[in-house]
Amino acid sequence: MSLTHSFTKAFNAVKGKLRPAQAVSPQTTVAPSIEADPLLMQMLFEILAAEDIKATWQGHYLRLADGLADDLADGLVLAAERVEAVALAEDKFRTCTRIHVSHAVYFPQGLSEYQHAMGASEVLAMSEGFRTWARMDLLALLDATREFPKGCTVIEMNVASETDVAAGKAVYRQVILGPVAHLATLPAPKRKEEHPFCPCCLFTESMPAFHDLLQSDQFFGVRLFASRDNEGKLAADCRVNGEDFLAATEHLQHYAEKWPQRGLEFRKQYVVIRSSGRSVNAGATIDAIDSTNASASQA
Repeated sequence: MSLTHSFTKAFNAVKGKLRPAQAVSPQTTVAPSIEADPLLMQMLFEILAAEDIKATWQGHYLRLADGLADDLADGLVLAAERVEAVALAEDKFRTCTRIHVSHAVYFPQGLSEYQHAMGASEVLAMSEGFRTWARMDLLALLDATREFPKGCTVIEMNVASETDVAAGKAVYRQVILGPVAHLATLPAPKRKEEHPFCPCCLFTESMPAFHDLLQSDQFFGVRLFASRDNEGKLAADCRVNGEDFLAATEHLQHYAEKWPQRGLEFRKQYVVIRSSGRSVNAGATIDAIDSTNASASQA
């Protein structure tokens, strides 16, 4: 999970411009800012159970149960609401829901993300949206609320100032890279890409747009999406804490333009930017770090 060679060069290009960030101090969890829909909350509870993610009820909301992860990760509080459902045909529905997540230490103010999905019925479409969220966004959020992430690749920068160093204080800015959803209608070409697609690509290719976010000490949830259709038409979308972030779309479109031709293709990912007082490498053995580096270098 250390900073690998594949994205070291990209980060070094902006590292010198970053101001030292401060680790987030513990605060009190606030109630979710949205009114939870009882039916959707039950649906979310059942989907989490099917994914072997234990949750307990806290009033109208869900809290991840003890034993799921580290102590900090047990503080995730979830709320879900319906945004819209559109009948496109008799057996084709498009839905949009929103999940709000808060954590007492890392983001007590909470953050939201939308789930867009399609299905043969309204219920099936919403269920698919929640299931995808649990398999992608939630995994990144869980790792981002652990002192030492367990499953996600991490980009890490030491941004401690001279004052911090003199005081014996460590400050790191970390990007937790969640799983990537990738679809292409044609097989990959025999000729390999100059830099094969890996979990760091969507973020590092659009990183200049996140300069101010990287300078901040705040916790951010970032949705990245890029696509190219059969005729070469490009599309991109980026949201930060659920809100449109247009600064990254041009970078994402430029990245998609460089993909080898594979027909209709999209790449989608949820990442988290956070501050920490400890390096992710502090929780790993030397052998584990070396193994991670070797795997990433061969990707």
